[in-house]
Amino acid sequence: MTVRYGVVGCGRQAPKHISGLVARGGVDIVVADIDAARAAALGAAQGVAVAASVDALFADPDVVAVSICTPPATHGELLRGAIAAGKHFLCEKPLTATLAEARALEAAAAAAELVAMVGYIYRFAPAFELAARALEGAALTGTAAALGRLSHATFRLGGPGSHGAWQHRSETEGGAINEMLVHMVDLALWYFGPVASAEMVASDVRQPARTIAGQHVEADVEDWVLARLRTETGVDVLIQADLSTPIFLQFAEIHGDNGSFFGSIQSEMPTFIHCDGERAGFAPGRTPYQFGPRNLFEAEMALFLDCVTEGRKPDRCTLADSVRLMETIEALRSGAA
Repeated sequence: MTVRYGVVGCGRQAPKHISGLVARGGVDIVVADIDAARAAALGAAQGVAVAASVDALFADPDVVAVSICTPPATHGELLRGAIAAGKHFLCEKPLTATLAEARALEAAAAAAELVAMVGYIYRFAPAFELAARALEGAALTGTAAALGRLSHATFRLGGPGSHGAWQHRSETEGGAINEMLVHMVDLALWYFGPVASAEMVASDVRQPARTIAGQHVEADVEDWVLARLRTETGVDVLIQADLSTPIFLQFAEIHGDNGSFFGSIQSEMPTFIHCDGERAGFAPGRTPYQFGPRNLFEAEMALFLDCVTEGRKPDRCTLADSVRLMETIEALRSGAA
């Protein structure tokens, strides 16, 4: 079965979605953007069709599903258009700007019986899939299959930012919270379950002036944050995220009374599980894991399209997941330092 698939937004993320779709196969791709020239350039570069406009793409009865690859401030309007047109959708993170809008979109997509996902791509990283297996059961009880009763975890995600001016402007929903912190909060919720309390320990603009694409940009939104969560099951989680680290850097460490996990999306970083005693098939002692390169967008797009063609619900990155994430983010913003 060949699926006609639309990609809305022709910036930095669109080629990643297209490569994932091509790798999965069985797709006929068409792209659209509010900038017709940018859409034409991407279409030519990728060898895919170009719609006359975003509205034309939504109006195409042959388009079954769409990716929304635009800045966060545009998500709500575009997703309402996709839902009204009956298109299954995969939206880049975050789902939308506010919790109220996220809840409304979840309800609308459910009423329309649409497959819907949000692009929290870290859930497809082999190291973090491994962690999910070792942490099975923790979201409900606080006790993980391999690591035992959990006590605390630390997540880190940093990078230089400056890919686009919108990333550093509040009016376009940029900033370290929407660009970086949400990824790590999503992992924490996936592993440890609902949050009982959320505290923004620090939130700073450390690089107020940037040069992006040769132009001077004044940043007015946070580029460095430190957040603390405590889950309903008693796990303390510390998350530091930023757009001011000179290099990309990411890792997670998780500790329980039977052992520890350390891992990263970066293949050059170590990934290991240490168990004091054998649990859930994980051997005692420190066991290192090596994962080869994996295109996470291929895994994400394969899951999404399989769910669309088979008429089933995804097992991760759902709108319900994003609503729960937005609840936590709003709690953090309400107490921003």
